Amino acid sequence: MKIIGFVFALIFPSLSWAQDVLSPEEIAALFPAILPSDVFESPIDGFYEVALDTSIAYVSMDGKYILQGDLYSIDSRENLSDLRRAEIRINMINSVDHEKTIVFSPETKNYKIFVFTDVDCGYCRQFHRDIDQVLDLGVEVEYLFYPRTGPNTESWSKAESVWCSQNRQEAITQAKATGSINAQSCFGSPVSDHFNLGQRVGIRGTPAIFDENGIQLGGYLSPEMLIQRLSELDPS
Repeated sequence: MKIIGFVFALIFPSLSWAQDVLSPEEIAALFPAILPSDVFESPIDGFYEVALDTSIAYVSMDGKYILQGDLYSIDSRENLSDLRRAEIRINMINSVDHEKTIVFSPETKNYKIFVFTDVDCGYCRQFHRDIDQVLDLGVEVEYLFYPRTGPNTESWSKAESVWCSQNRQEAITQAKATGSINAQSCFGSPVSDHFNLGQRVGIRGTPAIFDENGIQLGGYLSPEMLIQRLSELDPS
């Protein structure tokens, strides 16, 4: 986890000036990768929350101790760290240029999901085969590119070709149905931005499906399982 990296990258000599309560700026100075804007109040008295993308730790306000692991509320039995990760995640997803995604919209939208997808991923292809059923259930699908093999690979080139096609919906449908697409290139492709975002979000496989609150619904879900999960999270 990234959090482990910055735990062991603490600038320990800085602790010599530890006070009873350090400012967010002073806490951030303990971690080379952390900015003051990454330091927040936490639900634990006497501790700050420190976030590196979606990795979270809790640091005592005197800068002497760090807690790594998920924080649970005994009263609500909620995983507070997961809720915070979801909040961070959706802020990151919403920061993308939504004019540079591929959106499939239903006639009546009840829910929206964000799907990081790879045209060469078997389960991504299965999900897209179900797209009409998903739309019929009132779920809008916004695709972001995540070619798992990374830059300078065939899957990456296919993602670029999909984006550079005149009709991107048809292109992604063809690429997922046949595994091939006419090679194309163009200026301003979002593939790299989407891929980097996916890495920051912590994607480990595709498809990676998130709701509008940043909660990861899972990998591949059938239309029935998807709408059930969305209904459970938002009964309204």
